[in-house]
Amino acid sequence: MPTFGRFFRWLFSARILKRLFIAFFSVFGLITIAWQFENWRGRTKWETWKAEWEAKGEKFDLASVVPPEVPDDENFANSVLFEPLFDVDSSGKPSDQAALDVAKDRFKLERSPRNSFGWRHGYRRDFTAWEGELLQLDNPPAKGATPVDTVLVALEWYTADMAKLANDVRRPHSRFDIRYEDSFAALLPHLAVQKQAAVLFSLRASARLTKDDIEGALLDTITTILLAESLATEPLIISQLVRSAILQIGVQPFWEGVVDRKWTAAHLAKLRDVLQPIELMRGMALAFRGERNMINYWMDRMRVGEVEMASELDMITGESNLPRIILPDCLVYQNQFHINRIITENVLMGIDLENSRLLAQQFKSLEEEVRMLQEGFTPYHFIAGMLFPAYDRMGIKVSANQAAVDQALIVTALESHRLAKGGYPSSLGALSPEWLSTVPGDWFSDAGLVYRRNTGGTFTLYSIGYNETDDGGECTFGKSKRKTIQWEEGDWPWPSAAAE
Repeated sequence: MPTFGRFFRWLFSARILKRLFIAFFSVFGLITIAWQFENWRGRTKWETWKAEWEAKGEKFDLASVVPPEVPDDENFANSVLFEPLFDVDSSGKPSDQAALDVAKDRFKLERSPRNSFGWRHGYRRDFTAWEGELLQLDNPPAKGATPVDTVLVALEWYTADMAKLANDVRRPHSRFDIRYEDSFAALLPHLAVQKQAAVLFSLRASARLTKDDIEGALLDTITTILLAESLATEPLIISQLVRSAILQIGVQPFWEGVVDRKWTAAHLAKLRDVLQPIELMRGMALAFRGERNMINYWMDRMRVGEVEMASELDMITGESNLPRIILPDCLVYQNQFHINRIITENVLMGIDLENSRLLAQQFKSLEEEVRMLQEGFTPYHFIAGMLFPAYDRMGIKVSANQAAVDQALIVTALESHRLAKGGYPSSLGALSPEWLSTVPGDWFSDAGLVYRRNTGGTFTLYSIGYNETDDGGECTFGKSKRKTIQWEEGDWPWPSAAAE
């Protein structure tokens, strides 16, 4: 005990306490200096890189990508069908929940066939499968003389709303009231509604083709395409992916009309007019810039404590167990630098809009970039590492759909040539300038899309695809029953005849 007492008195003596006090504040001061140095280093790294790219014309603020306001009477988004979707307060609470529920489900089909093949596999719409699903509804339609008739009866329920939407979507502008300043928390209820409506129009177009109502089918097919293009100016990846998906829904009846040779020259000219302006790749570039600038806006707010990192990352990544922490400025700046550098230098530089080329290697390098970031000092990169795995496949999805749109445009000219000349041309060059001012090329090859005129009144048309290798016009399918197309492998062909 005497020994312990002497130690205790020594430990808390004025001399030792003074030394401990000096040591503590020395360590604290060193940590503070190091922390401030890291903050300065991160901020300088980000601001220097940003200034270099701003000198090249790049803009990194949110306002630069937000679509401009448009006149109300020219705005498709001001359709009364959409009003309840955005009639909410700043917290997202609707002023009329019942009206919102009606608006959200206005074009919803409760049942639809699963695992049915479509135009990419060379298959027409399976109306027997559709009839089977529709007759299982709680309030099923009357069974028609044929499966097509049953489908058309089921769609009569939506006739008035479809007519209103078809009229409104032909307004010259579309600008939905999205709160872009909410960044990743922004509400986008219109996307699901438009996709549901596209399914109805595409389905009815196919049914009308089968019943030889070609004018009605043309109207519905064009309406489906216009629904997709109403999203063209939205600088969000999800919006551009939904746009691409709706376009593929619209290609189904277009393809059916082609293989069954039901479109006249006048129909083909109208379809050509609506397909010609579509630039999915430009939309993809806009979306990457939009997401990048939204991240910058979000991180600027994070630095001043206006947003909580974990809650918004939950929405981006789907992770629900992220720790609730506040990042120091140095880590925010470092993550901001890496996110902006990779999107700008790897992704955007890989989308060559001027020469209509996608440099697949730039997108493939994302995987390597993420691996390198994860192997480095993780806090400097972890937000980037969580975001980029969700980004790399967009290049594949959108470029595949752009190839389909380009091929559809060429097909309108090929069919016009067949109707005018009695057969398909020997080369795509024969389509210009009579039907096409410029023949679309291949986004993966300077040689352009591969085209051959076949015997038996068909043709071969394909892109060499994401692997940038000519595989003889053959696409690669997965091993599942759905025969999912493996977009990273094989070619991307246009089926010029229906599967037997």
